Amino acid sequence: MPSKDTLSKLKQKERAAREDLIIDAARTVFGTKTYDKVSMQEIANAAGIAKSSIYTYFRNQEALFVEAAYRDTQRFINELEARLQEKNEGERLEALIAHFLDYNTRNEVYWQMITRFSLYGEISGDASRKLDVVARRFMDLLDLVFDERPPATDKRLLSHTLFAALSGILIAFRKYPGRSEAERLAHMQRVGRLVKDMFERYIDCPQNPAPD
Repeated sequence: MPSKDTLSKLKQKERAAREDLIIDAARTVFGTKTYDKVSMQEIANAAGIAKSSIYTYFRNQEALFVEAAYRDTQRFINELEARLQEKNEGERLEALIAHFLDYNTRNEVYWQMITRFSLYGEISGDASRKLDVVARRFMDLLDLVFDERPPATDKRLLSHTLFAALSGILIAFRKYPGRSEAERLAHMQRVGRLVKDMFERYIDCPQNPAPD
């Protein structure tokens, strides 16, 4: 007869599997509609479970979205961090840009989910703080790319500007008409390298005034 410890572990494993099922379904639905247009019933249908079952694991739609976004962003950051650790200081900016564009092209649902939420979603309270944790971790990672720059450099402002530029590349060219997936990515990487060159020229020019 299984021990209480064994049964507890089995229940935990079953719960984790059910949470993963719900999150996978939510990720798919959030990637096709704006956050404010998604219903829990749609997520339940995608998961193949009753809507009431979702509330056993997530108290509301906001909590479910946050958990899906949190997990995916953590995965993205972990991959990026590993990539940057393989590079020396002079190679990190180019590596970061290349990985950002490649990852968000390969993970279309994640990119769509985050972009749609950025445009139309609104999170508050504890849920907002959880997303803020990964957002700050990502920005801290971007700051490291500029770590060896002159002391007067506003690294966080550069990180925000870089993030905005890379997001703009994806929005502008992710669905570039008349191009294959490989051709779109190659074009975005070319634009990304130009962005890298512009950043390096700006940083290395001592005459540039500090932005207000």
